[in-house]
Amino acid sequence: MHDTTAPVLITGGSGFLATHIILQLLNEGYRVRTTVRSLDRAPEVRTTLERAGADTTQLSFVTADLTIDHGWPPAVAGCEYVLHVASPFPPQQPRNADDLVVPAREGTLRVLRAANDAGARRVVLTSSFAAIGYSPKPSGLPYDETDWSDPTGDVTPYVKSKTLAERAAWDFVADPSVGLGLSVVNPVGILGPALGPDLPTSLGLIQMLMQGKPPLLPRASFAVVDVRDVADLHLLAMLKPEATGQRFLASAGQPLKLLEIAAILRAALGDGGARIPTREVPDWVVRTVGRFVPALGTFADLLGPPKAVSAEKATKVLGWQPRSAAVTVAETGKSLLALRESVADQAKPGINSRAPIDPAHARVGMTSQSDSGFA
Repeated sequence: MHDTTAPVLITGGSGFLATHIILQLLNEGYRVRTTVRSLDRAPEVRTTLERAGADTTQLSFVTADLTIDHGWPPAVAGCEYVLHVASPFPPQQPRNADDLVVPAREGTLRVLRAANDAGARRVVLTSSFAAIGYSPKPSGLPYDETDWSDPTGDVTPYVKSKTLAERAAWDFVADPSVGLGLSVVNPVGILGPALGPDLPTSLGLIQMLMQGKPPLLPRASFAVVDVRDVADLHLLAMLKPEATGQRFLASAGQPLKLLEIAAILRAALGDGGARIPTREVPDWVVRTVGRFVPALGTFADLLGPPKAVSAEKATKVLGWQPRSAAVTVAETGKSLLALRESVADQAKPGINSRAPIDPAHARVGMTSQSDSGFA
């Protein structure tokens, strides 16, 4: 049995992944403390968790910002474990890489310093496949935890930010004066059921497909993983002694083409997937038009041969067992469809306004979670 009386701190509690982690911890009897940039978000997060079946009496909120020192010492006080999930992920890449690099790297160091000073036992850092899979792989073998992206190469600001933030974390705990354990989770593109209105960029992609956008599919490919399984891996990395000092790549298998994702959605959603595109567009069109249309520009970075990945380490060392990619994609689509239908019910006379938000009106973009396969 693990001690569930000391609070576990989750940073960025309003984010997609963080909310699922909080849900799992509460369901297992832990006291949970989570950070938000404004306490105005707390009622929404609490209501979202309660709709998902959680008892939130053991959940508390504190304000803390990754760009400011103030707030972090009281946030970590008394916590044995800190799960640092918060990190900006933009709907579009900024022109200045430092707009992402600085808050990601400096925010990570703020959390680590505060955790170390408070005597925490371990920090689990949510990094990304972006910190692994964006450097050449001459051997042709799958990318795994031994690989690092090259932040000096021709990479996006997000890739640079996640790589430098994780490097900074490992450098910090390498100092002999630091008594803090570190484990890192590196997810690929995170999909899965939406609990509330904060949709990550990855779910925004599924939402676009369900709306028939783009009308022709880029020949892009990426690996995916279910948010519930990423949450489970965070708990394993928090509790398992053998996780200390290790990175764990989280993926449900090999990359899927966008056309395959579309086919899974159409099969799962029936009439709800009627608008999903069925034909592909040549790569040169995506690259050309993507210079002027940011949404297509994101797909341009995912063209070319699929990046093979291996999650063998997480399954063998920690006993992690993820859902299949097909199940994850299908349940993501069903979740978004349910959100849409709930708003239709809300509009009927006599129905109250506590139903979830329509994905068409949900917030997609700078969520405080690490959404990683779409860098």
